[in-house]
Amino acid sequence: MHIAHVTSFFAAAPVGPSSAVRSRGLAYRAAGHEFSVIVPGKEASVTRAEFGTVITVPARGRALARGFVPIAKAVRRALASLVPDQIEVADRLSAREIGSWAKLHRVPAIYLIDTSSNDAAHLHNIDGYDRVVSVAPLDHYRDSRASPLEPSERSAKEPANASPPDDEFLRAPAGINLEIFSPLRHSSSLRDSSDANLVILCATPLTLAGLPALAIDLVKRRSAKGEDVHLVILGDGPLRGRLERSAVGLPVQFLGAHDLTLTERAEVFATADIAVVTLGNHEGHAVALESLASGTPVVTTSACGPSLTFVDGGGLCVEPDLNQIEGAIRALEVQPVENRRNAARSSSLIHDCAASERDLLALHESLHSSLPRNAR
Repeated sequence: MHIAHVTSFFAAAPVGPSSAVRSRGLAYRAAGHEFSVIVPGKEASVTRAEFGTVITVPARGRALARGFVPIAKAVRRALASLVPDQIEVADRLSAREIGSWAKLHRVPAIYLIDTSSNDAAHLHNIDGYDRVVSVAPLDHYRDSRASPLEPSERSAKEPANASPPDDEFLRAPAGINLEIFSPLRHSSSLRDSSDANLVILCATPLTLAGLPALAIDLVKRRSAKGEDVHLVILGDGPLRGRLERSAVGLPVQFLGAHDLTLTERAEVFATADIAVVTLGNHEGHAVALESLASGTPVVTTSACGPSLTFVDGGGLCVEPDLNQIEGAIRALEVQPVENRRNAARSSSLIHDCAASERDLLALHESLHSSLPRNAR
């Protein structure tokens, strides 16, 4: 079975598929299925990765000159050329077009939404999906009595007349792959290359919204005090040249995230001492989970949502203020290394994504098996 995933075109996202999508692709491929991901980019391209095939659809810069409608049509054309057996859509921008295409071509489709944001607000305009699945992080469900992948009270094939409450969706909470992101990924050679007492990691898109300059200002302040620190900025984006110029003479290292495998990314997280999450909203939440699972405590800000619950010593949440972030890092670094790493890992255990990946795979397989034999 060939499963195609349409990632988010609606909001500015990091270059390439997220770690969650990559992990899901690995799970699908391990079960014997083919996996393709359609992502936004500047130019059309097709590349191969360990988790599947990545199809880039022009959706930035000049591609936006005529508005969003051509992008939705371009995504639909990409799907038509792939001829997938199943599709899963995480994009609000093209969801309506893809739903119509899936219904016309009788291709089973799953719509992935984040009910902790406003993704569900437009469902009354959506049709053509066999299931709607909420992938909101587990923290969003802490007060909910429903279990993951609980059947909807209303068929997702029926057009919704209003935004349904959370308990009417199937659920597969977003989480983290605890096998890939692990303290065991710690790389001595990678650590030795920094030659510093404290290695701080900031994984974020190199954009204004990603706030990478905040991490540079932090290291600039500590270096001016003669402290032996090293900052690793992991990310891609249009501000890279400007940021590199601002970091000249500082112990700052830039690593491009686009070409790293998921395992290589996990090695970077596991080798750092402390991670600073400057990215807000759910992207920041996902980065924080990558760090915690790798045994690296994190400092998040109130802009990161949903909020995380830390085992004592595993992380701190402060206001997005340089003084508060610096104070939180100092509070974490005085903890014994083994204690803080164990606390970080323990904070991530409840967010294991393995069950959600199995449930989504089972859902795809059940939809495939329910098709008439001549439609498979």
